[in-house]
Amino acid sequence: MNGRSLLRRAYPKGSTEDIVAQLSDKFDMLYLSDVDGITKNKPQLDVAREICEGIPTMYEGGLRFGQNVIDLLITGAENAVVGTATLVSLEELGVAFKLSENITFKADYRDGIVSFDPSIAGRAIFDLSRDVLEIGISNVLVPRELAEDASRAKRELGFTLGVFATMTDQPALEQLEVDYIVTEDFGSMVTNE
Repeated sequence: MNGRSLLRRAYPKGSTEDIVAQLSDKFDMLYLSDVDGITKNKPQLDVAREICEGIPTMYEGGLRFGQNVIDLLITGAENAVVGTATLVSLEELGVAFKLSENITFKADYRDGIVSFDPSIAGRAIFDLSRDVLEIGISNVLVPRELAEDASRAKRELGFTLGVFATMTDQPALEQLEVDYIVTEDFGSMVTNE
Protein backbone atom coordinates (compact mmCIF):
# COMPACT_ATOMS: atom_id res chain seq x y z
CA MET A 1 0.00 0.00 0.00
CA ASN A 2 1.24 3.45 -0.75
CA GLY A 3 -1.35 5.67 0.92
CA ARG A 4 -3.66 6.12 -2.08
CA SER A 5 -7.31 6.20 -1.13
CA LEU A 6 -10.66 5.80 -2.82
CA LEU A 7 -14.01 5.22 -1.19
CA ARG A 8 -12.36 5.75 2.21
CA ARG A 9 -9.87 2.87 1.83
CA ALA A 10 -6.27 2.63 0.67
CA TYR A 11 -5.48 0.83 -2.60
CA PRO A 12 -2.20 -0.29 -4.14
CA LYS A 13 -1.44 1.06 -7.60
CA GLY A 14 -3.49 -0.61 -10.32
CA SER A 15 -6.06 -2.13 -7.96
CA THR A 16 -8.92 0.23 -8.80
CA GLU A 17 -9.81 -1.69 -11.98
CA ASP A 18 -12.31 -4.05 -10.32
CA ILE A 19 -14.15 -1.22 -8.59
CA VAL A 20 -14.25 0.85 -11.76
CA ALA A 21 -15.57 -2.15 -13.71
CA GLN A 22 -18.38 -2.60 -11.17
CA LEU A 23 -19.25 1.08 -11.33
CA SER A 24 -19.12 1.32 -15.13
CA ASP A 25 -21.58 -1.58 -15.39
CA LYS A 26 -24.17 0.36 -13.39
CA PHE A 27 -23.49 4.07 -13.99
CA ASP A 28 -22.93 6.32 -16.98
CA MET A 29 -20.58 8.60 -15.11
CA LEU A 30 -18.65 8.69 -11.84
CA TYR A 31 -18.18 11.69 -9.58
CA LEU A 32 -14.70 11.46 -8.08
CA SER A 33 -14.01 13.65 -5.06
CA ASP A 34 -10.28 13.68 -4.28
CA VAL A 35 -10.07 14.31 -0.53
CA ASP A 36 -6.30 14.83 -0.63
CA GLY A 37 -6.71 17.43 -3.36
CA ILE A 38 -9.53 19.20 -1.54
CA THR A 39 -8.09 19.20 1.98
CA LYS A 40 -4.32 19.14 1.38
CA ASN A 41 -3.98 20.64 -2.13
CA LYS A 42 -2.30 17.38 -3.21
CA PRO A 43 -4.60 15.71 -5.72
CA GLN A 44 -4.00 12.05 -6.45
CA LEU A 45 -3.77 12.49 -10.20
CA ASP A 46 -2.42 8.99 -10.77
CA VAL A 47 -5.43 7.40 -9.04
CA ALA A 48 -7.78 9.69 -10.95
CA ARG A 49 -6.10 8.71 -14.24
CA GLU A 50 -6.62 4.99 -13.51
CA ILE A 51 -10.28 5.61 -12.78
CA CYS A 52 -10.89 7.93 -15.74
CA GLU A 53 -9.53 5.26 -18.09
CA GLY A 54 -12.41 2.96 -17.11
CA ILE A 55 -15.44 5.24 -16.77
CA PRO A 56 -16.42 8.79 -17.75
CA THR A 57 -15.64 10.91 -14.69
CA MET A 58 -16.39 14.29 -13.16
CA TYR A 59 -13.25 14.95 -11.11
CA GLU A 60 -13.10 17.31 -8.15
CA GLY A 61 -9.46 17.67 -7.17
CA GLY A 62 -9.54 20.78 -4.96
CA LEU A 63 -8.81 23.34 -7.67
CA ARG A 64 -7.69 26.62 -6.17
CA PHE A 65 -6.17 28.42 -9.16
CA GLY A 66 -7.51 28.40 -12.70
CA GLN A 67 -4.27 27.31 -14.36
CA ASN A 68 -4.45 23.99 -12.49
CA VAL A 69 -7.62 22.92 -14.30
CA ILE A 70 -5.33 21.29 -16.86
CA ASP A 71 -3.93 18.99 -14.15
CA LEU A 72 -7.43 17.67 -13.47
CA LEU A 73 -8.30 17.23 -17.14
CA ILE A 74 -5.09 15.45 -18.20
CA THR A 75 -6.28 12.56 -16.04
CA GLY A 76 -8.87 11.92 -18.74
CA ALA A 77 -11.79 13.33 -16.73
CA GLU A 78 -14.77 14.47 -18.77
CA ASN A 79 -15.21 17.47 -16.48
CA ALA A 80 -13.15 19.25 -13.86
CA VAL A 81 -15.32 20.15 -10.90
CA VAL A 82 -14.45 23.46 -9.26
CA GLY A 83 -15.90 23.92 -5.78
CA THR A 84 -16.40 27.20 -3.97
CA ALA A 85 -14.70 25.91 -0.80
CA THR A 86 -11.30 25.64 -2.49
CA LEU A 87 -11.52 28.19 -5.32
CA VAL A 88 -9.54 31.34 -4.53
CA SER A 89 -11.79 33.70 -6.52
CA LEU A 90 -14.27 34.00 -9.37
CA GLU A 91 -11.47 35.52 -11.43
CA GLU A 92 -9.61 32.21 -11.13
CA LEU A 93 -12.73 30.43 -12.38
CA GLY A 94 -12.54 32.65 -15.44
CA VAL A 95 -8.87 31.67 -15.93
CA ALA A 96 -9.88 28.00 -15.76
CA PHE A 97 -12.64 28.51 -18.34
CA LYS A 98 -10.19 30.16 -20.75
CA LEU A 99 -8.15 26.94 -20.61
CA SER A 100 -11.09 24.53 -20.93
CA GLU A 101 -14.85 24.57 -21.32
CA ASN A 102 -15.11 21.18 -19.55
CA ILE A 103 -15.83 22.67 -16.14
CA THR A 104 -18.60 22.06 -13.63
CA PHE A 105 -19.08 24.72 -10.97
CA LYS A 106 -19.96 23.32 -7.53
CA ALA A 107 -21.53 25.36 -4.75
CA ASP A 108 -20.20 24.11 -1.40
CA TYR A 109 -22.72 24.78 1.34
CA ARG A 110 -22.70 24.92 5.13
CA ASP A 111 -25.28 27.39 6.49
CA GLY A 112 -24.59 29.38 3.31
CA ILE A 113 -22.25 29.07 0.34
CA VAL A 114 -18.71 28.46 1.59
CA SER A 115 -15.70 30.27 0.12
CA PHE A 116 -12.52 32.11 1.03
CA ASP A 117 -13.57 34.81 -1.44
CA PRO A 118 -16.02 37.29 0.12
CA SER A 119 -17.53 37.89 -3.33
CA ILE A 120 -18.63 34.21 -3.33
CA ALA A 121 -19.26 33.37 0.34
CA GLY A 122 -22.83 33.56 1.53
CA ARG A 123 -24.29 34.66 -1.81
CA ALA A 124 -27.60 33.49 -3.16
CA ILE A 125 -27.30 30.67 -5.70
CA PHE A 126 -29.22 32.70 -8.28
CA ASP A 127 -26.70 35.56 -8.23
CA LEU A 128 -23.72 33.23 -8.15
CA SER A 129 -25.11 31.13 -11.03
CA ARG A 130 -25.58 34.28 -13.10
CA ASP A 131 -21.93 35.26 -12.55
CA VAL A 132 -20.76 31.73 -13.41
CA LEU A 133 -22.82 31.78 -16.62
CA GLU A 134 -21.29 35.15 -17.54
CA ILE A 135 -17.87 33.48 -17.31
CA GLY A 136 -19.16 30.85 -19.74
CA ILE A 137 -19.68 27.84 -17.47
CA SER A 138 -23.11 26.29 -17.93
CA ASN A 139 -22.98 23.28 -15.60
CA VAL A 140 -23.80 23.96 -11.92
CA LEU A 141 -23.81 21.39 -9.12
CA VAL A 142 -25.42 22.08 -5.74
CA PRO A 143 -26.25 20.23 -2.51
CA ARG A 144 -29.84 19.11 -1.88
CA GLU A 145 -30.39 22.14 0.39
CA LEU A 146 -30.03 24.48 -2.60
CA ALA A 147 -31.98 22.39 -5.13
CA GLU A 148 -35.19 24.43 -5.13
CA ASP A 149 -33.43 27.80 -5.39
CA ALA A 150 -31.04 26.45 -8.03
CA SER A 151 -33.97 25.05 -10.01
CA ARG A 152 -35.61 28.48 -10.12
CA ALA A 153 -32.29 29.97 -11.25
CA LYS A 154 -31.96 27.26 -13.92
CA ARG A 155 -35.41 28.03 -15.32
CA GLU A 156 -34.65 31.73 -15.58
CA LEU A 157 -30.97 31.64 -16.58
CA GLY A 158 -30.75 28.35 -18.51
CA PHE A 159 -27.95 26.05 -17.33
CA THR A 160 -27.44 22.35 -16.64
CA LEU A 161 -28.22 21.55 -13.00
CA GLY A 162 -26.90 18.67 -10.92
CA VAL A 163 -27.77 17.99 -7.28
CA PHE A 164 -26.07 15.95 -4.58
CA ALA A 165 -28.92 13.82 -3.25
CA THR A 166 -30.06 10.28 -2.52
CA MET A 167 -31.89 8.22 -5.10
CA THR A 168 -35.01 8.47 -2.92
CA ASP A 169 -34.96 12.21 -3.70
CA GLN A 170 -35.18 11.49 -7.44
CA PRO A 171 -38.97 11.97 -7.87
CA ALA A 172 -38.88 15.35 -6.12
CA LEU A 173 -35.83 16.42 -8.11
CA GLU A 174 -37.49 15.41 -11.38
CA GLN A 175 -40.32 17.80 -10.45
CA LEU A 176 -37.66 20.52 -10.09
CA GLU A 177 -36.31 19.63 -13.56
CA VAL A 178 -32.88 18.71 -12.22
CA ASP A 179 -30.70 17.34 -15.03
CA TYR A 180 -28.70 14.82 -12.98
CA ILE A 181 -28.16 13.53 -9.46
CA VAL A 182 -24.80 12.83 -7.84
CA THR A 183 -25.39 10.19 -5.20
CA GLU A 184 -23.47 8.11 -2.69
CA ASP A 185 -26.08 5.36 -2.81
CA PHE A 186 -23.58 2.86 -4.21
CA GLY A 187 -22.10 1.54 -0.93
CA SER A 188 -23.76 -1.86 -1.36
CA MET A 189 -22.03 -2.31 -4.73
CA VAL A 190 -18.58 -2.48 -3.19
CA THR A 191 -19.01 -5.44 -0.87
CA ASN A 192 -15.65 -5.67 0.89
CA GLU A 193 -15.73 -2.30 2.68
